[in-house]
Amino acid sequence: MTLDGQVALITGAGRGIGRAIALTFAQDGARIAVTGRTQESRERVSAEIVAAGGDARPFELDVTQDNEAVQAVAEVLSVWGRIDILVNNAGIIQYDTPVWATTVEEWDAAMAVNLRGMFLCCRAVAPHMMERNRGVIINIGSSSGRMADHEYGPYTATKWGVVGYTVSLARSLRPHGIRVNGINPGWVDTDMSRALNPQGDPDWSTPEEIAQTALFLAGQAPKDMTGQFIDVFGSQ
Repeated sequence: MTLDGQVALITGAGRGIGRAIALTFAQDGARIAVTGRTQESRERVSAEIVAAGGDARPFELDVTQDNEAVQAVAEVLSVWGRIDILVNNAGIIQYDTPVWATTVEEWDAAMAVNLRGMFLCCRAVAPHMMERNRGVIINIGSSSGRMADHEYGPYTATKWGVVGYTVSLARSLRPHGIRVNGINPGWVDTDMSRALNPQGDPDWSTPEEIAQTALFLAGQAPKDMTGQFIDVFGSQ
């Protein structure tokens, strides 16, 4: 098990891709900080991991709030004394709105969660990783961060931002032994995707497939692989 004994803090871990990553990392031996805004979902996923013989605890975290990011990191460190892996997964998407019709409220909401939230969590965790001269940060982007669309304007803008910030952060943290990489999924069979496309599609990835990609980045990727994204949307 490549992650045996390591501590992983995962944002938006109560459902979808975040839940799959939490379960997959736990199966590989990691101790999981299950974070999210909804108490029921984060406690449910933590209980799933514990029932399967793993080690997990729920922590409240609204990624848009700097004080909550700092507090969550402090609480995880108080429990396990370390954070080896940060997965920035929390994200939202607006429904079929033409880019030109985007409202200020839609723009601000997407930026707050998808981009600011990732920044705040990286900012809270990085000093601890730098002290230890090791760590892995994985940012979940999107195919929208590679290919623009006539809809989902704020979402697309944030995901292009995720790619740019990830590469810049990787260069900044490389001298400190910290690898920063990302994943750009296409359509994934989650509740969020089904809300946009209820009938689904057999070509969609599963959350578990994205989780396996994250597992590679967390524990199996070459030590000099940093500032890179794995694109998982070949059928699109």
